[in-house]
Amino acid sequence: MKRLARLPLSNSLLPFVLALAIVPSCAFAQNENAPFKVHDTKAVIMHGPYLLAPTDTSATIVWETDTPSAPKVVYGIGSDLNLEAVPQENGMVPVGKVQTVRLTGLKPGETYHYRVVSTRVVKLNAYWPELGHPVESAVDSFTTFDTRKPTTSFSVITDTHEDLKRIDTVMKMIDWPTTDFLVFTGDPVNWFQSADQLWSRWLDPFSKALGGTTPLIYARGNHDERGPFARHLPTYTPIEEGRFYYTRDDGPVHLLVIDTGEDKPDSTNVYARLNRMLPYRDQELAWLKEHVRTSERLKTAPFRIVVMHQPHWGWVGGKNAEWTQVANDAGVDLAIAGHDHRFSFHPAGEDGRAFPLLVVGQDQVARVDASANELKVVVRGQDGGIIKSFTVPKRK
Repeated sequence: MKRLARLPLSNSLLPFVLALAIVPSCAFAQNENAPFKVHDTKAVIMHGPYLLAPTDTSATIVWETDTPSAPKVVYGIGSDLNLEAVPQENGMVPVGKVQTVRLTGLKPGETYHYRVVSTRVVKLNAYWPELGHPVESAVDSFTTFDTRKPTTSFSVITDTHEDLKRIDTVMKMIDWPTTDFLVFTGDPVNWFQSADQLWSRWLDPFSKALGGTTPLIYARGNHDERGPFARHLPTYTPIEEGRFYYTRDDGPVHLLVIDTGEDKPDSTNVYARLNRMLPYRDQELAWLKEHVRTSERLKTAPFRIVVMHQPHWGWVGGKNAEWTQVANDAGVDLAIAGHDHRFSFHPAGEDGRAFPLLVVGQDQVARVDASANELKVVVRGQDGGIIKSFTVPKRK
């Protein structure tokens, strides 16, 4: 009998040949609906949930579990949580500790109740991944933004720099039942070192005060771009637009959130040439110009308010005057910033601005009440005393 010649077998093909020898070709087709294994275990919700920069028709909810899990949110109007949102990335449910779910298709000005749900993923096998049981949060609620509202009220704090006592003090100064959202103008840390620091020195005490109900509007500070963990920040602050500059609308206010970037040029040796803030800020300026040119809401809103970290647009390669001119062209009525760690107020007309600039101090809270006709602004210190009170009338 003639013997067949042996063909050399590539090492790269060997695993596939062995797999075919071990598993019948029809095995998966016959058993693909066999039950997957469920272990008697649950994840633990360690941090959150908190609401980040919602719109009139969407809301982003973030939380973290102790083990990798698959997230979802059940929600609805009133007490009936009859809707469900399960995220997907490229067709797959994301599995991780930090979990983000974006609710879409919501109604403006509607109050929704929700709970977050995490199902522990014990083993992420190619076939039949092994799961645990779901863990659920308590039920919280939020109200979507609404441009039809006649009024809106929000509070502004800044530069907490890891000081838990400072955070506790300013949070207790806020009248939460009448605050529609909280604006934080950056610098929660000196630099980002780790996830533990980010939670314990910023997001945990913030989310405790916000209560899973009051949304957070975040403007990035210059210290937020420093440290080995700074590049992970978007995971914990997943702005819907995928960037740190954006707009939001509530009641009579069109809010422009500006990322003023670093306060040092890219060429500064202290960052070893690992910053490219100048082209980033050029992109942001181009976005702002286009927004001013095309946004009907910006043109028709009773008030346009800029919130940002640095008071003078940050270090932008000598383009501060250009930023100011764009803001003037936009009809900005008020700009609110931090960064200086001390209070100051600059009326319209200074530095070429056609609008006032308020710089909030490190241990202060600014309260803004907007109606169709005026902005009322009150800044208070730690003792509750009024540092500054002023109004901005609607432009004629």
